[in-house]
Amino acid sequence: MPRTGSSLQSRLTVRLLGVFIFAFLLTGLATFLLSRADDSELPTDSLLADIEMIAPTITRSADGAWQVDGQSLGKEVAYVLRQPDGTEILRGGSKEALKAIVGMSAAKSVIGMPEGTFNLAWRIDHATEDNIYLIAVVRLVDGLPVILEAAEVDTPTDSGLYALAYEWLGEFVPVGVPLLLTLVLALTLSLRSALRPLERLRRLAARIGPQQTGLRLPTEDLPAELQSPVLAINRALDRLDHGFQAQRDFLADAAHELRTPLAILSAHLDTLPRSQGADALKSDVERMTRLVNQLLLVAQLESLTIDPNETADLADIAIDLATLFAPLAIRRHRSVGVTGAEQPVIVRGNRDAIHQALRNLVENALRFTPPETEVEISVDREGGVSVSDHGPGVPPEEREVLFRRFWQGERRKAREIPGRDSSSGGAGLGLAIAQRLAETHGGSLRISDNPGGGARFTLMLRKAEGAAPTALPSIRAAS
Repeated sequence: MPRTGSSLQSRLTVRLLGVFIFAFLLTGLATFLLSRADDSELPTDSLLADIEMIAPTITRSADGAWQVDGQSLGKEVAYVLRQPDGTEILRGGSKEALKAIVGMSAAKSVIGMPEGTFNLAWRIDHATEDNIYLIAVVRLVDGLPVILEAAEVDTPTDSGLYALAYEWLGEFVPVGVPLLLTLVLALTLSLRSALRPLERLRRLAARIGPQQTGLRLPTEDLPAELQSPVLAINRALDRLDHGFQAQRDFLADAAHELRTPLAILSAHLDTLPRSQGADALKSDVERMTRLVNQLLLVAQLESLTIDPNETADLADIAIDLATLFAPLAIRRHRSVGVTGAEQPVIVRGNRDAIHQALRNLVENALRFTPPETEVEISVDREGGVSVSDHGPGVPPEEREVLFRRFWQGERRKAREIPGRDSSSGGAGLGLAIAQRLAETHGGSLRISDNPGGGARFTLMLRKAEGAAPTALPSIRAAS
Protein backbone atom coordinates (compact mmCIF):
# COMPACT_ATOMS: atom_id res chain seq x y z
CA MET A 1 0.00 0.00 0.00
CA PRO A 2 1.37 3.48 -0.83
CA ARG A 3 2.05 5.79 2.06
CA THR A 4 -0.99 7.94 2.77
CA GLY A 5 -0.29 11.66 3.05
CA SER A 6 -2.00 14.08 5.38
CA SER A 7 -5.39 15.45 4.43
CA LEU A 8 -5.79 18.71 2.51
CA GLN A 9 -7.66 20.21 5.45
CA SER A 10 -4.83 19.46 7.90
CA ARG A 11 -2.23 20.81 5.46
CA LEU A 12 -4.10 24.08 4.98
CA THR A 13 -4.72 24.38 8.72
CA VAL A 14 -1.05 23.86 9.60
CA ARG A 15 0.19 26.26 6.94
CA LEU A 16 -2.25 29.04 7.80
CA LEU A 17 -1.55 28.50 11.49
CA GLY A 18 2.13 28.92 10.70
CA VAL A 19 1.33 32.20 8.95
CA PHE A 20 -0.61 33.41 12.00
CA ILE A 21 2.20 32.46 14.40
CA PHE A 22 4.78 34.11 12.15
CA ALA A 23 2.72 37.30 12.05
CA PHE A 24 2.29 37.08 15.84
CA LEU A 25 6.05 36.85 16.41
CA LEU A 26 6.77 39.45 13.74
CA THR A 27 4.60 41.90 15.65
CA GLY A 28 6.75 41.38 18.75
CA LEU A 29 9.95 41.87 16.74
CA ALA A 30 8.58 45.04 15.16
CA THR A 31 7.62 46.35 18.60
CA PHE A 32 11.14 45.68 19.85
CA LEU A 33 12.87 47.30 16.87
CA LEU A 34 10.62 50.36 16.81
CA SER A 35 11.05 50.92 20.52
CA ARG A 36 14.80 50.41 20.21
CA ALA A 37 15.05 52.93 17.38
CA ASP A 38 12.77 55.60 18.82
CA ASP A 39 11.71 55.39 22.43
CA SER A 40 9.61 58.42 23.41
CA GLU A 41 7.82 56.81 26.37
CA LEU A 42 9.17 57.84 29.77
CA PRO A 43 9.71 55.02 32.31
CA THR A 44 7.84 56.86 35.05
CA ASP A 45 6.62 53.72 36.80
CA SER A 46 10.12 52.24 36.91
CA LEU A 47 11.60 55.46 38.35
CA LEU A 48 8.88 55.77 41.00
CA ALA A 49 9.56 52.15 41.94
CA ASP A 50 13.21 53.08 42.50
CA ILE A 51 12.10 55.99 44.73
CA GLU A 52 9.93 53.63 46.81
CA MET A 53 12.91 51.29 47.18
CA ILE A 54 15.35 54.02 48.23
CA ALA A 55 13.12 56.09 50.55
CA PRO A 56 12.87 53.51 53.40
CA THR A 57 16.66 53.30 53.59
CA ILE A 58 17.10 57.04 54.39
CA THR A 59 17.88 57.75 58.07
CA ARG A 60 19.06 60.75 60.17
CA SER A 61 21.49 60.27 63.04
CA ALA A 62 21.35 61.99 66.42
CA ASP A 63 23.90 64.56 65.33
CA GLY A 64 21.80 65.47 62.28
CA ALA A 65 23.78 63.55 59.65
CA TRP A 66 21.83 61.97 56.80
CA GLN A 67 22.51 58.36 55.74
CA VAL A 68 21.31 55.97 53.05
CA ASP A 69 21.71 52.19 53.50
CA GLY A 70 23.15 51.39 50.10
CA GLN A 71 23.70 47.71 50.96
CA SER A 72 20.06 46.86 50.32
CA LEU A 73 19.90 48.69 46.98
CA GLY A 74 20.54 47.18 43.58
CA LYS A 75 23.77 47.81 41.72
CA GLU A 76 22.02 49.74 38.94
CA VAL A 77 20.23 52.20 41.26
CA ALA A 78 21.65 55.74 41.59
CA TYR A 79 20.31 58.42 43.96
CA VAL A 80 20.92 62.02 45.09
CA LEU A 81 19.56 63.37 48.42
CA ARG A 82 19.02 67.16 48.66
CA GLN A 83 17.88 69.74 51.17
CA PRO A 84 14.50 71.43 50.59
CA ASP A 85 16.37 74.33 48.91
CA GLY A 86 18.11 71.98 46.46
CA THR A 87 21.45 71.76 48.25
CA GLU A 88 22.95 68.31 47.77
CA ILE A 89 23.33 66.27 50.96
CA LEU A 90 24.83 63.01 49.57
CA ARG A 91 24.73 60.71 46.53
CA GLY A 92 25.43 57.05 45.81
CA GLY A 93 24.61 53.94 43.83
CA SER A 94 25.62 53.14 40.26
CA LYS A 95 28.72 55.07 39.23
CA GLU A 96 27.72 54.99 35.53
CA ALA A 97 24.33 56.52 36.30
CA LEU A 98 25.86 59.17 38.62
CA LYS A 99 28.36 60.07 35.93
CA ALA A 100 25.57 60.39 33.35
CA ILE A 101 23.52 62.84 35.47
CA VAL A 102 26.35 65.23 36.12
CA GLY A 103 24.97 68.68 35.47
CA MET A 104 21.37 67.45 35.55
CA SER A 105 18.88 68.20 38.34
CA ALA A 106 15.13 67.88 38.64
CA ALA A 107 15.00 69.28 42.17
CA LYS A 108 14.44 72.90 41.15
CA SER A 109 10.95 72.13 39.93
CA VAL A 110 9.81 70.60 43.23
CA ILE A 111 11.37 73.09 45.67
CA GLY A 112 8.69 74.37 47.97
CA MET A 113 6.10 71.91 46.71
CA PRO A 114 4.19 69.48 49.02
CA GLU A 115 5.18 65.87 49.71
CA GLY A 116 4.47 63.42 46.86
CA THR A 117 5.15 65.94 44.15
CA PHE A 118 7.62 64.75 41.55
CA ASN A 119 9.34 66.07 38.45
CA LEU A 120 11.03 64.12 35.62
CA ALA A 121 14.02 65.25 33.57
CA TRP A 122 15.24 63.48 30.45
CA ARG A 123 18.09 63.81 27.97
CA ILE A 124 19.85 61.76 25.30
CA ASP A 125 23.57 61.15 25.27
CA HIS A 126 24.41 61.80 21.61
CA ALA A 127 27.65 59.88 21.86
CA THR A 128 26.06 56.62 23.01
CA GLU A 129 22.36 57.28 22.16
CA ASP A 130 21.53 56.27 25.74
CA ASN A 131 18.39 57.66 27.36
CA ILE A 132 19.11 59.30 30.76
CA TYR A 133 16.19 59.80 33.15
CA LEU A 134 16.16 61.66 36.48
CA ILE A 135 13.16 61.92 38.79
CA ALA A 136 12.85 64.17 41.88
CA VAL A 137 10.31 63.57 44.66
CA VAL A 138 9.61 65.44 47.92
CA ARG A 139 9.57 63.06 50.92
CA LEU A 140 9.36 63.46 54.72
CA VAL A 141 12.05 61.79 56.81
CA ASP A 142 11.71 62.11 60.58
CA GLY A 143 9.24 64.92 59.95
CA LEU A 144 11.70 66.88 57.80
CA PRO A 145 11.16 67.41 54.06
CA VAL A 146 13.93 66.25 51.71
CA ILE A 147 14.23 65.96 47.94
CA LEU A 148 15.13 62.50 46.69
CA GLU A 149 16.38 62.05 43.12
CA ALA A 150 16.69 58.67 41.35
CA ALA A 151 18.40 58.09 37.99
CA GLU A 152 18.23 55.45 35.27
CA VAL A 153 20.25 55.00 32.10
CA ASP A 154 18.61 52.95 29.32
CA THR A 155 20.46 51.84 26.22
CA PRO A 156 18.47 51.47 22.95
CA THR A 157 18.41 47.70 23.51
CA ASP A 158 17.12 48.15 27.05
CA SER A 159 14.35 50.36 25.70
CA GLY A 160 13.37 47.71 23.14
CA LEU A 161 13.34 44.98 25.75
CA TYR A 162 11.25 47.16 28.03
CA ALA A 163 8.72 47.72 25.25
CA LEU A 164 8.76 44.03 24.39
CA ALA A 165 8.17 42.98 27.99
CA TYR A 166 5.66 45.59 29.07
CA GLU A 167 3.91 46.45 25.83
CA TRP A 168 4.02 43.29 23.68
CA LEU A 169 4.03 40.61 26.39
CA GLY A 170 2.00 42.65 28.83
CA GLU A 171 -0.58 44.15 26.51
CA PHE A 172 -0.56 42.45 23.10
CA VAL A 173 -0.08 38.80 24.14
CA PRO A 174 -3.06 38.61 26.57
CA VAL A 175 -5.29 39.80 23.75
CA GLY A 176 -3.43 38.20 20.85
CA VAL A 177 -3.25 34.61 22.14
CA PRO A 178 -7.02 34.21 22.66
CA LEU A 179 -7.54 35.92 19.30
CA LEU A 180 -5.11 33.48 17.68
CA LEU A 181 -6.90 30.46 19.19
CA THR A 182 -10.24 31.86 18.03
CA LEU A 183 -8.85 32.31 14.52
CA VAL A 184 -7.54 28.72 14.48
CA LEU A 185 -10.94 27.36 15.53
CA ALA A 186 -12.75 29.52 12.98
CA LEU A 187 -10.23 28.51 10.32
CA THR A 188 -10.71 24.79 11.03
CA LEU A 189 -14.49 25.05 10.88
CA SER A 190 -14.34 27.18 7.74
CA LEU A 191 -12.00 24.76 5.98
CA ARG A 192 -14.15 21.80 6.94
CA SER A 193 -17.18 23.53 5.48
CA ALA A 194 -15.31 24.66 2.37
CA LEU A 195 -13.91 21.16 1.72
CA ARG A 196 -17.25 19.41 2.19
CA PRO A 197 -17.76 19.17 -1.63
CA LEU A 198 -14.47 17.27 -1.86
CA GLU A 199 -15.66 14.77 0.74
CA ARG A 200 -18.88 14.30 -1.22
CA LEU A 201 -16.86 13.70 -4.40
CA ARG A 202 -14.69 11.16 -2.57
CA ARG A 203 -17.71 9.15 -1.41
CA LEU A 204 -19.23 9.15 -4.88
CA ALA A 205 -15.93 8.25 -6.55
CA ALA A 206 -15.56 5.25 -4.21
CA ARG A 207 -18.81 3.84 -5.62
CA ILE A 208 -17.52 3.81 -9.21
CA GLY A 209 -16.45 0.30 -10.15
CA PRO A 210 -16.85 -2.44 -12.73
CA GLN A 211 -20.49 -2.93 -11.72
CA GLN A 212 -21.27 0.81 -11.81
CA THR A 213 -19.17 2.24 -14.61
CA GLY A 214 -21.98 4.63 -15.57
CA LEU A 215 -21.65 6.73 -12.40
CA ARG A 216 -20.15 10.18 -12.81
CA LEU A 217 -19.02 12.83 -10.37
CA PRO A 218 -21.56 15.65 -9.92
CA THR A 219 -20.62 19.13 -11.05
CA GLU A 220 -23.43 21.06 -9.32
CA ASP A 221 -22.62 23.34 -6.38
CA LEU A 222 -18.86 22.87 -6.84
CA PRO A 223 -16.31 25.68 -6.37
CA ALA A 224 -14.96 27.10 -9.62
CA GLU A 225 -11.52 25.57 -8.91
CA LEU A 226 -13.03 22.05 -8.86
CA GLN A 227 -15.23 22.35 -11.93
CA SER A 228 -12.47 21.78 -14.48
CA PRO A 229 -10.80 18.80 -12.69
CA VAL A 230 -14.16 17.08 -12.13
CA LEU A 231 -15.18 17.57 -15.77
CA ALA A 232 -11.81 16.16 -16.89
CA ILE A 233 -12.26 13.13 -14.61
CA ASN A 234 -15.77 12.53 -15.94
CA ARG A 235 -14.51 12.68 -19.52
CA ALA A 236 -11.76 10.18 -18.63
CA LEU A 237 -14.38 7.90 -17.06
CA ASP A 238 -16.48 8.17 -20.24
CA ARG A 239 -13.50 7.05 -22.33
CA LEU A 240 -12.73 4.16 -19.97
CA ASP A 241 -16.37 3.09 -19.89
CA HIS A 242 -16.51 3.15 -23.68
CA GLY A 243 -13.36 1.02 -23.90
CA PHE A 244 -14.61 -1.48 -21.29
CA GLN A 245 -17.96 -1.72 -23.01
CA ALA A 246 -16.30 -2.36 -26.36
CA GLN A 247 -14.24 -5.16 -24.84
CA ARG A 248 -17.27 -6.70 -23.14
CA ASP A 249 -19.32 -6.51 -26.32
CA PHE A 250 -16.56 -8.10 -28.38
CA LEU A 251 -16.06 -10.91 -25.85
CA ALA A 252 -19.78 -11.60 -25.61
CA ASP A 253 -20.31 -11.45 -29.39
CA ALA A 254 -17.31 -13.68 -30.09
CA ALA A 255 -18.36 -16.25 -27.50
CA HIS A 256 -21.94 -16.20 -28.72
CA GLU A 257 -20.96 -16.62 -32.37
CA LEU A 258 -18.64 -19.52 -31.55
CA ARG A 259 -21.31 -21.51 -29.75
CA THR A 260 -23.28 -22.29 -32.93
CA PRO A 261 -20.40 -23.70 -35.04
CA LEU A 262 -19.18 -25.71 -32.06
CA ALA A 263 -22.64 -27.18 -31.58
CA ILE A 264 -22.81 -28.05 -35.29
CA LEU A 265 -19.33 -29.60 -35.14
CA SER A 266 -20.29 -31.66 -32.10
CA ALA A 267 -23.42 -32.90 -33.88
CA HIS A 268 -21.39 -33.94 -36.93
CA LEU A 269 -18.92 -35.79 -34.72
CA ASP A 270 -21.78 -37.74 -33.16
CA THR A 271 -22.67 -39.08 -36.62
CA LEU A 272 -19.16 -40.40 -37.23
CA PRO A 273 -18.34 -44.05 -36.50
CA ARG A 274 -16.85 -44.63 -33.05
CA SER A 275 -13.03 -44.46 -33.23
CA GLN A 276 -10.11 -43.18 -31.23
CA GLY A 277 -9.73 -40.15 -33.47
CA ALA A 278 -13.40 -39.24 -33.22
CA ASP A 279 -13.33 -39.54 -29.42
CA ALA A 280 -10.31 -37.26 -29.24
CA LEU A 281 -12.04 -34.70 -31.44
CA LYS A 282 -15.18 -34.88 -29.31
CA SER A 283 -13.07 -34.25 -26.19
CA ASP A 284 -11.46 -31.21 -27.81
CA VAL A 285 -14.83 -29.84 -28.90
CA GLU A 286 -16.15 -30.28 -25.36
CA ARG A 287 -13.23 -28.30 -23.96
CA MET A 288 -13.71 -25.57 -26.55
CA THR A 289 -17.42 -25.42 -25.80
CA ARG A 290 -16.70 -25.13 -22.10
CA LEU A 291 -14.16 -22.34 -22.75
CA VAL A 292 -16.64 -20.45 -24.92
CA ASN A 293 -19.33 -20.76 -22.25
CA GLN A 294 -16.89 -19.45 -19.64
CA LEU A 295 -15.91 -16.51 -21.86
CA LEU A 296 -19.58 -15.66 -22.25
CA LEU A 297 -19.98 -15.86 -18.48
CA VAL A 298 -17.00 -13.55 -18.00
CA ALA A 299 -18.65 -11.00 -20.28
CA GLN A 300 -21.88 -11.29 -18.31
CA LEU A 301 -20.03 -10.84 -15.03
CA GLU A 302 -18.83 -7.37 -16.03
CA SER A 303 -22.40 -6.09 -15.98
CA LEU A 304 -23.70 -8.22 -13.10
CA THR A 305 -25.35 -6.29 -10.27
CA ILE A 306 -26.55 -7.79 -7.01
CA ASP A 307 -29.83 -6.78 -5.40
CA PRO A 308 -29.04 -6.12 -1.72
CA ASN A 309 -32.37 -7.73 -0.73
CA GLU A 310 -31.78 -10.91 -2.74
CA THR A 311 -30.97 -14.08 -0.76
CA ALA A 312 -29.86 -17.63 -1.50
CA ASP A 313 -29.69 -20.88 0.48
CA LEU A 314 -26.18 -22.36 0.51
CA ALA A 315 -27.42 -25.71 1.79
CA ASP A 316 -29.89 -26.02 -1.08
CA ILE A 317 -27.22 -25.02 -3.63
CA ALA A 318 -24.76 -27.56 -2.20
CA ILE A 319 -27.31 -30.40 -2.43
CA ASP A 320 -28.30 -29.33 -5.94
CA LEU A 321 -24.67 -29.39 -7.08
CA ALA A 322 -24.09 -32.82 -5.54
CA THR A 323 -27.16 -34.11 -7.41
CA LEU A 324 -25.98 -32.49 -10.64
CA PHE A 325 -22.47 -33.93 -10.49
CA ALA A 326 -23.39 -37.35 -9.05
CA PRO A 327 -23.69 -39.11 -12.45
CA LEU A 328 -20.42 -37.56 -13.66
CA ALA A 329 -18.63 -38.50 -10.43
CA ILE A 330 -19.86 -42.09 -10.60
CA ARG A 331 -18.85 -42.37 -14.26
CA ARG A 332 -15.33 -41.22 -13.37
CA HIS A 333 -15.02 -43.48 -10.32
CA ARG A 334 -15.14 -40.62 -7.83
CA SER A 335 -17.69 -39.50 -5.27
CA VAL A 336 -19.29 -36.23 -4.15
CA GLY A 337 -20.43 -35.67 -0.56
CA VAL A 338 -22.26 -32.87 1.22
CA THR A 339 -21.99 -32.08 4.93
CA GLY A 340 -23.54 -29.37 7.08
CA ALA A 341 -26.59 -28.98 4.84
CA GLU A 342 -29.17 -30.28 7.31
CA GLN A 343 -30.47 -26.74 7.94
CA PRO A 344 -30.75 -23.79 5.50
CA VAL A 345 -27.90 -21.28 5.48
CA ILE A 346 -29.30 -18.07 4.02
CA VAL A 347 -26.86 -15.53 2.58
CA ARG A 348 -27.14 -12.27 0.70
CA GLY A 349 -26.69 -12.73 -3.05
CA ASN A 350 -27.91 -14.02 -6.38
CA ARG A 351 -28.62 -17.74 -6.30
CA ASP A 352 -27.63 -18.39 -9.92
CA ALA A 353 -24.33 -16.52 -9.54
CA ILE A 354 -23.44 -18.35 -6.31
CA HIS A 355 -24.46 -21.63 -7.95
CA GLN A 356 -22.11 -20.91 -10.86
CA ALA A 357 -19.20 -20.04 -8.56
CA LEU A 358 -19.58 -23.25 -6.54
CA ARG A 359 -20.10 -25.26 -9.73
CA ASN A 360 -16.73 -24.09 -11.01
CA LEU A 361 -15.11 -25.11 -7.70
CA VAL A 362 -16.70 -28.58 -7.80
CA GLU A 363 -15.73 -29.08 -11.46
CA ASN A 364 -12.18 -28.06 -10.63
CA ALA A 365 -12.09 -30.46 -7.66
CA LEU A 366 -13.44 -33.38 -9.74
CA ARG A 367 -10.71 -32.86 -12.35
CA PHE A 368 -7.89 -32.95 -9.80
CA THR A 369 -9.04 -35.48 -7.22
CA PRO A 370 -7.76 -39.02 -7.99
CA PRO A 371 -10.11 -41.99 -8.66
CA GLU A 372 -11.74 -43.64 -5.65
CA THR A 373 -11.57 -40.38 -3.65
CA GLU A 374 -14.26 -37.94 -2.65
CA VAL A 375 -14.96 -34.27 -3.33
CA GLU A 376 -16.56 -32.89 -0.20
CA ILE A 377 -18.91 -29.89 -0.20
CA SER A 378 -19.08 -28.57 3.37
CA VAL A 379 -21.61 -25.90 4.35
CA ASP A 380 -20.66 -23.56 7.20
CA ARG A 381 -23.43 -22.18 9.43
CA GLU A 382 -21.72 -18.75 9.32
CA GLY A 383 -22.30 -18.30 5.59
CA GLY A 384 -19.49 -20.23 3.92
CA VAL A 385 -19.06 -23.26 1.66
CA SER A 386 -15.85 -25.29 1.33
CA VAL A 387 -15.01 -27.61 -1.58
CA SER A 388 -12.21 -30.06 -0.77
CA ASP A 389 -10.38 -32.52 -3.03
CA HIS A 390 -7.54 -35.02 -2.57
CA GLY A 391 -5.48 -33.87 -5.53
CA PRO A 392 -1.96 -32.42 -5.67
CA GLY A 393 -2.95 -29.27 -3.73
CA VAL A 394 -1.83 -25.71 -4.43
CA PRO A 395 1.71 -24.63 -3.44
CA PRO A 396 1.72 -21.54 -1.18
CA GLU A 397 3.74 -19.53 -3.70
CA GLU A 398 1.02 -20.01 -6.35
CA ARG A 399 -1.99 -19.02 -4.25
CA GLU A 400 -1.59 -15.30 -4.93
CA VAL A 401 -1.79 -15.78 -8.71
CA LEU A 402 -4.11 -18.78 -8.91
CA PHE A 403 -7.17 -16.64 -9.62
CA ARG A 404 -5.68 -14.88 -12.63
CA ARG A 405 -7.54 -15.53 -15.84
CA PHE A 406 -6.01 -18.25 -18.06
CA TRP A 407 -3.39 -19.02 -15.41
CA GLN A 408 -2.86 -22.67 -14.50
CA GLY A 409 0.73 -22.72 -13.30
CA GLU A 410 2.17 -25.83 -11.67
CA ARG A 411 -1.21 -27.55 -11.56
CA ARG A 412 -0.59 -28.37 -15.22
CA LYS A 413 1.84 -30.97 -13.85
CA ALA A 414 -1.11 -32.71 -12.27
CA ARG A 415 -2.11 -33.90 -15.72
CA GLU A 416 0.77 -36.33 -15.47
CA ILE A 417 -0.61 -37.86 -12.26
CA PRO A 418 -2.00 -41.33 -12.94
CA GLY A 419 -5.77 -41.40 -12.79
CA ARG A 420 -6.16 -37.63 -13.12
CA ASP A 421 -9.21 -36.84 -15.26
CA SER A 422 -8.26 -34.76 -18.32
CA SER A 423 -11.35 -35.26 -20.39
CA SER A 424 -12.63 -31.81 -19.57
CA GLY A 425 -9.47 -29.82 -18.98
CA GLY A 426 -10.00 -26.18 -18.17
CA ALA A 427 -8.46 -23.02 -19.55
CA GLY A 428 -7.80 -21.25 -16.27
CA LEU A 429 -11.08 -19.35 -16.13
CA GLY A 430 -13.14 -21.33 -13.61
CA LEU A 431 -11.37 -20.12 -10.46
CA ALA A 432 -11.10 -16.56 -11.79
CA ILE A 433 -14.86 -16.53 -12.37
CA ALA A 434 -15.51 -17.95 -8.90
CA GLN A 435 -13.40 -15.26 -7.25
CA ARG A 436 -15.00 -12.52 -9.34
CA LEU A 437 -18.45 -13.71 -8.28
CA ALA A 438 -17.35 -13.77 -4.65
CA GLU A 439 -16.08 -10.18 -4.86
CA THR A 440 -19.28 -9.06 -6.58
CA HIS A 441 -21.22 -10.40 -3.59
CA GLY A 442 -18.93 -8.66 -1.11
CA GLY A 443 -17.46 -12.02 -0.06
CA SER A 444 -14.13 -13.78 -0.45
CA LEU A 445 -12.63 -16.96 -1.86
CA ARG A 446 -9.71 -18.48 0.07
CA ILE A 447 -7.38 -21.42 -0.52
CA SER A 448 -6.02 -23.72 2.17
CA ASP A 449 -4.66 -27.25 2.51
CA ASN A 450 -7.13 -30.09 2.91
CA PRO A 451 -6.24 -31.99 6.11
CA GLY A 452 -6.66 -35.25 4.18
CA GLY A 453 -4.39 -34.07 1.37
CA GLY A 454 -5.27 -31.85 -1.55
CA ALA A 455 -6.75 -28.36 -1.69
CA ARG A 456 -9.69 -26.69 -0.01
CA PHE A 457 -11.46 -23.68 -1.53
CA THR A 458 -13.71 -21.73 0.85
CA LEU A 459 -16.32 -19.28 -0.40
CA MET A 460 -17.45 -16.85 2.34
CA LEU A 461 -20.56 -14.71 1.86
CA ARG A 462 -22.57 -12.28 3.98
CA LYS A 463 -25.13 -14.15 6.04
CA ALA A 464 -28.77 -13.00 5.95
CA GLU A 465 -30.40 -12.97 9.37
CA GLY A 466 -34.01 -13.82 10.18
CA ALA A 467 -34.58 -16.73 7.76
CA ALA A 468 -36.79 -19.55 9.04
CA PRO A 469 -34.85 -22.87 8.98
CA THR A 470 -36.30 -25.88 7.19
CA ALA A 471 -34.71 -29.31 7.44
CA LEU A 472 -33.08 -30.50 4.21
CA PRO A 473 -31.84 -33.97 3.28
CA SER A 474 -28.15 -34.66 2.94
CA ILE A 475 -26.89 -36.42 -0.15
CA ARG A 476 -23.84 -38.43 -1.12
CA ALA A 477 -23.04 -39.79 -4.56
CA ALA A 478 -20.63 -42.67 -4.40
CA SER A 479 -18.95 -44.65 -7.13
